[in-house]
Order: sequence, then C-alpha cells, then structure tokens
Amino acid sequence: MDTLIHDAWSWLCLSMGVMLLTTFIMRRQSRQFFTMDVVIRKFSILDLEFPGSPKEIPDIIKGVYALPAAQQKRTLSALRGQLWVDFLFMPAAYGSIFLVCIKVAEKMNPAGTSLFTWLAWLQLLPWLCDIIENIYLLRKTYPAVPPSSQAVHKAYQWLEIVKWGISQVGMVCGLSALLFFWLSGDFEVASLHYLLIIVGETAVFIALQFIPQPGKEPLPV
Repeated sequence: MDTLIHDAWSWLCLSMGVMLLTTFIMRRQSRQFFTMDVVIRKFSILDLEFPGSPKEIPDIIKGVYALPAAQQKRTLSALRGQLWVDFLFMPAAYGSIFLVCIKVAEKMNPAGTSLFTWLAWLQLLPWLCDIIENIYLLRKTYPAVPPSSQAVHKAYQWLEIVKWGISQVGMVCGLSALLFFWLSGDFEVASLHYLLIIVGETAVFIALQFIPQPGKEPLPV
C-alpha cells in the first residue's frame, strides 16, 4: 500500500482538517434548524436520518414552511446548505477512516492485513449510501412533498444502518489498533509530528466552538 498511497499520514492530516472545517460549518448551520410543531422547536439532521415513520420527514419540512417568512428562509437555506457541504465532508470523513485502516493494515500479520484492508475499501459503501441519503433529503426540502412508501422508508432505514454501521466499525477498529500500537511503543518516531498536527487541528476546532453566532434564536411568530 505504500506504493499506492505515498505519505498517507500527510493525506490523513489534510483529510482531518477538511473534515473538522466542514463539521464546524455544518454545526453552525444546524443552529438554524427550526420547525413549527404546535410551537417552534429545534430539530437536527439526525431527525431526518432516522425518521420513525414515512410521515416524519414531510411533517418536519411542513413545519419549516409554517415558520415566519424570515425564519423559514434561514432554516431552508441552512438545511440545504448543510446537505451540500456534507458532500465535501464525506470524502474527508470516509477518506480519513480509509487511511487509518490502511496504515494499520501495514503493521498487522497477514490475517490482520486482510481484515483492515477490507475495512478500508468498504468505506466506499457508506460513502455511496451518504450520497444517496443527501439526494433523497434534498428532494424532501420542498413544500407538499408526500410521505415515502413503506418500502422506500424501510430501504432508507437500511441505508442508514449500512452507512453508520460500516463507518463506525472501521473507525473504532482503526483507532483502537492505533492506540494499541501507541501504548505498546510500536510506532515510528518520525510519525509523531503528524499526530501533533492532528491534535492542533482538533484544538482549533474546539476553540472555534466558543465563537458566538448571532441570530441563532428563532424569530417570534
């Protein structure tokens, strides 16, 4: 894999930076997610990713269109904007998991190498699921969109299970293996500065969370 992915740690620093930047943008956008449900309440992207029934997504969007005009515009702009920014987040997030698994595979025995190589390339599947999910949700952000059929709703639920299941297994296994190598001292000293870069990126991301964002409260009815 070294011949296929030259300087993977540098690519990991880049992908982590893009992932944290897009996460920051999407978190700011999510502060404008409001819907009318008897009273104005917040919702999250997870409410759209894990709807309990085919009516839940249309009901949330219907509530968005019931908001005062100014807030409706802000919520729709933020929601659609987050879905589009997510297209940039996807390659960074799944690419980071891919690179971690590939680096772990290089240090494992033959069985471990096969396992982590498979985990790395399997990240293409949740990436594809994420793309389908975003296209599906973007089409749901218009007024009077009817609920999906039970079959489509069930397929959407399975799409989310595949997306989250494979990506989380890859991330947890990859990070756990890296932590094991770190604690056992089985790592290259030359790679430590890449860890410092990632820690620095994470520190900047955390610090940015404390920057106040004006106008995050819903407008009164």
